[in-house]
Amino acid sequence: MSGEEEKLYARAEMLEDLAGPASAVSEVLAGAQGAGVDPRAAASLAAALQTLDPGAGTSYTAGSKKDRRDGSGYGSDGEFLEALSDAEDQVRERLREVTELREQVSLVLDRAQQDLGQARRDLEAARAALGAAYAMSTRQPCDGCHSARAAAIAAAQAAIADAEARIADAERRIGICEAAADILDSLAERLARALAQLRTVPQDLGEVYELVYEFVCSGGKLPRYGRWIEGADA
Repeated sequence: MSGEEEKLYARAEMLEDLAGPASAVSEVLAGAQGAGVDPRAAASLAAALQTLDPGAGTSYTAGSKKDRRDGSGYGSDGEFLEALSDAEDQVRERLREVTELREQVSLVLDRAQQDLGQARRDLEAARAALGAAYAMSTRQPCDGCHSARAAAIAAAQAAIADAEARIADAERRIGICEAAADILDSLAERLARALAQLRTVPQDLGEVYELVYEFVCSGGKLPRYGRWIEGADA
C-alpha cells in the first residue's frame, strides 16, 4: 500500500495540537484582563480557552484602577474585538482543515471497506475452488490428471493466501482510518464549541456594558478610568 492511511492519521495528530489557536485566545484573555474588562464579558472567552486547552489557567482578575495603566491591555473595545476576531479566525481555519481531512479519511475508509468486501468474496471463491480441486478425479494410468489436480489445488491455495493477505491489509487500513476519524470527530466538536463560545463574547460585552454604551452614544463622557469603553484617545 502507499501508506495513504498512515499519512492521514499523522495529519490528524498534527491538527490535534491546538497550541496555536489556544495561545491566540489566551493572549486575548490576557489583554482583556489588562484592560480591566468586566469578568462577565470575558466569561465565554475563558470558556473557549479551556475548551481548546483544558489545562490552561483561566483565572481572571480585572484589577484595580492602579492596574489599569496605559499599555496594560487593549486600549479600546474596538481593539479588543479586533484581536478577538483574529483569534476566532484561527479557530475557524483549524476547523476547516479538520473538516476537509475528515472528508478525505471518509473516502479512504470507504475504499478500504470496499477492498475488504471484495477480498472476502474472493476468499470464498478460492475456498470453493480448492474444494473442487480436491474433488477432481484421477485415473490410472494417469493421462495428466494428477498434475492437473495438483495445479488446481496449488492455484486455489495461492488465491486463498492472496485473499487472506488482502483482508488483513484492508482491516489494517480500516483500523487506521477509524482511529484518525475518532481524533477528528472529537477535535471538530471541540473546535465548533470553542468557536461558538468566542462568537458570544461581543454579545456578552454589549450586555455587560449596555448602559455605558448608551451613555457614550448619547454624547456622555466617561471618567479617566472608564475611558476603555471609548478608546484611549476618546
